Amino acid sequence: MTKLPFKTAPKGFEKITVGNSEIGELELPRYFDLTPNERLFIASANLTDIRAEAVKLARTIATKSQKTLLDTYNALVYGDAQSLGDYLEEFLQFQDLMERTTRERNFVLATVMIGRIVPEWTIEKTKDVNEVPPALVKEIANFARKEESGWTEEPAPEITEEDLGNLATAENQTGEKSTGDAEDTGRKKKGSVKEVSEASQPG
Repeated sequence: MTKLPFKTAPKGFEKITVGNSEIGELELPRYFDLTPNERLFIASANLTDIRAEAVKLARTIATKSQKTLLDTYNALVYGDAQSLGDYLEEFLQFQDLMERTTRERNFVLATVMIGRIVPEWTIEKTKDVNEVPPALVKEIANFARKEESGWTEEPAPEITEEDLGNLATAENQTGEKSTGDAEDTGRKKKGSVKEVSEASQPG
């Protein structure tokens, strides 16, 4: 590795213990960000944007029920079944999609993080309960989300009706779903982290 002529060399990366004695513990390096290759691996997993699906379903329900698009969207994503009583079947189907979405993205995020210390690690291994307990997968994925956000605690901006319209318009124009945040799911990408990312160090 080429060494830069630093006047002051950067400090080494801090290692954070993830998990506990019951579910297992891993020491993961904290970069306060995801590396470009890690983001590439996540993007290559071809995950579905749950926000786009929520807007699509909210628009359909809002048109039928005469509710506003924003109220319907919020009822879907925040689990307000009472507000969508007449559309309980659609509501339950969306809740199931959200659960599958979160679970699938957890697998991808955990695979990326484990790839920092085991470059040949694959998503198939992450999904194997004999390799990683499900509770530990969640903890590692939560660590990844903190890395993704730079460990900031800023609340997400409140979404508006205009935002929802812009999201739906963008999807219709491109014919593609935008890449979302934690609400992603869908087809899994086979192969190891190393195939897309040399994730043992940032870059």
